[in-house]
Amino acid sequence: MHFKKTALSSLLILGMVAYAGAANASAASYTVKGQDTMWSISQKQGIALSALIRQNPQVTNPNNIWPGMILQVPGNTLTNTAPAISQATYADQVISLVNQERTNAGLKPLATDKSLSAMALDKAKDMYNNHYFDHTSPTFGSPFNMMTSYGIQYSYAGENIAMGQQTPQAVMNAWMNSTGHRQNILSPNYTKIGVGYYNNEWVQEFIAN
Repeated sequence: MHFKKTALSSLLILGMVAYAGAANASAASYTVKGQDTMWSISQKQGIALSALIRQNPQVTNPNNIWPGMILQVPGNTLTNTAPAISQATYADQVISLVNQERTNAGLKPLATDKSLSAMALDKAKDMYNNHYFDHTSPTFGSPFNMMTSYGIQYSYAGENIAMGQQTPQAVMNAWMNSTGHRQNILSPNYTKIGVGYYNNEWVQEFIAN
């Protein structure tokens, strides 16, 4: 299996952003069942995977849980959020711009993958909420570990990240002017894409499977 990790994009912070920490309501217990994963449990409970992982520090490897294990499920989580319509609209615009670039280069467009987009959004939120800018997350680990946690299968994978750009066109300009990021966008190896945007944090996930 071939993995690809890209270089970081330029750190272009256009302004300070306010941060509000998470405030969790009381947690409830959940008993892990046969085919459960941390990702599937988070989806059943309607919570972010990162919140479930943080609530269970006793789980040293989120990819390794077993039936009968007791997990603590956080209650309603209050976080500083950007309008959902802007997040989804900006992510869709980035995907459209990526496929325009690929078409111009004579390449096939990438298919939007909902699981990849959910992962990309959680990575963008994680970077913002935990004040870091890196491919390796303190919550999820590497992009490839994160894909595994989300049940995403791949034979080839890559990630682009950026911070500070305020529009889809601006972030695409930055990525296309960076050799490593441009190579990901125009790679013939990839077939699917997911994009996340959150408070000027941008994440692209690419896979082939």
